[in-house]
Amino acid sequence: MRRIAFALALAASWTMLLLWAARVDLAAPFAPAEEREFPGDDFTTVFGKGGADADRLRVESPGEAFTSLESLTPSDLDAGTFPTLRYRFADFPRTLELSLIFRTVDHPEDVAISLPWPGDAMRTFDLSQIPEWKGRVVEIGFAEFPVAQLVPPAEGFKPFELVEARLWSRSWQGDLAALATDWFGAWPWTQRSVHALGRDTDTPRARSLVLCVALAVVVALVWLAVLFRRNERELAIGGAAVVVAVAWLALDVAWQAGLWGRLATTRAVYADRSWLQRGRTIADVDIAAAAEKLRILLRGEPMESRILVYAEPQRGYELLRFIWHMLPRNVAVYAYAAPFATSIPDGALIVFYDTDVWRTDAIWKHLLAHSQRVTASGSIHRDSFEPSPSVVFRYRRGP
Repeated sequence: MRRIAFALALAASWTMLLLWAARVDLAAPFAPAEEREFPGDDFTTVFGKGGADADRLRVESPGEAFTSLESLTPSDLDAGTFPTLRYRFADFPRTLELSLIFRTVDHPEDVAISLPWPGDAMRTFDLSQIPEWKGRVVEIGFAEFPVAQLVPPAEGFKPFELVEARLWSRSWQGDLAALATDWFGAWPWTQRSVHALGRDTDTPRARSLVLCVALAVVVALVWLAVLFRRNERELAIGGAAVVVAVAWLALDVAWQAGLWGRLATTRAVYADRSWLQRGRTIADVDIAAAAEKLRILLRGEPMESRILVYAEPQRGYELLRFIWHMLPRNVAVYAYAAPFATSIPDGALIVFYDTDVWRTDAIWKHLLAHSQRVTASGSIHRDSFEPSPSVVFRYRRGP
């Protein structure tokens, strides 16, 4: 009897937890009361080339910067009435990321929201968590671009089809489907992916899968403690062990599924290439080109010359990749290797990567007062306004 009571209590508690995780409005109907449907051929290509194919939109090639964009102008569409987005693509490549783009009367500037990789299935996203999703919708569409940090921009695009998009009014069905997409959808790789479970983008998200699984375990342990007597302690301990093991396995499966999706993207880029070709295939071609220009500029410098690279704090990933492309030179991040002026070796080369603080910031001007700028011709001058991906100074403490 206690086992039946435990099963019923656990089912009821976990159901309530699931509804809480999905932010289900208990007053909403199970199925959406209102729906707006947009077949793929309702969209037009803004960036890229494509055309209608039956009731779909087939996108054949990208536009500038290897980005494609499809949009439509809906009539009489209130964002607050339709907070649930449903969308479906066909033949969507692993090498592309997907974003929702929209404008409203209240927010006339474009708003971009990262979406999970759609595959060939219907996906759902809860727009009610987007602060800008309110008022009358002026334009709505989808943008696709090569997966950042992993796919070479010129090789990311492959033809695909936009099948349809739908907007639903609030419903249990929509909220639960959005939760499933959020938890189990294939989200693009980021720097946090190596230690993150589930998605790790900055898009407003559903409640954490890890948090919900932990709460589910706690609820199960509480019911075990409440319903089983002391003389049934062994049974309760065994049940607790099973609950913890199942929760751990569920999180591990979710984590492995996320890694598999990212591995599929990597395979799409590198699987058919030789080892030599893989070594030459890089996603950050602009950073590699900047590093190559600097390497040419410093070709007359001894390999042991100390090189310190500075970039704006928000360019952290690009800075690290730039340094990686400069290896095996004696190169390091300025902020880590020389946090104070007194620790900069005299004669060291200070590289300013894609920044002009060397001529706009008073502190840097003072620090470089006796330093000399290194130029491609070998001449040295104090100031220059010609554009360059990196500017190099030979540091001198005094005249």
